[in-house]
Amino acid sequence: MRPLRLVPWFLVGFLLLAGLNTAGGIPSAAHGPLSTLAVFLITVALAGIGLSTDLAGLRRAGVRPILLGGVLWVVVTATSIGLPYVFGSA
Repeated sequence: MRPLRLVPWFLVGFLLLAGLNTAGGIPSAAHGPLSTLAVFLITVALAGIGLSTDLAGLRRAGVRPILLGGVLWVVVTATSIGLPYVFGSA
């Protein structure tokens, strides 16, 4: 398997655009519309994931994968809320 197949291309695009923004290549007037577009695209992606969820497959998988997902959700949430306090930006 080629290593490049393991890299999600949206991540490469995100890193390139983040670098371009950091270098001042994206005008500040575009930040608002781009932020709105980003929220819309994330919403569409999450809706697509939710609509393609196989509920019968989840039931067949049992409770352990669902519990793992719940634990990971709590960890990500706690990290997202806690890190600003740790680094003093809250």
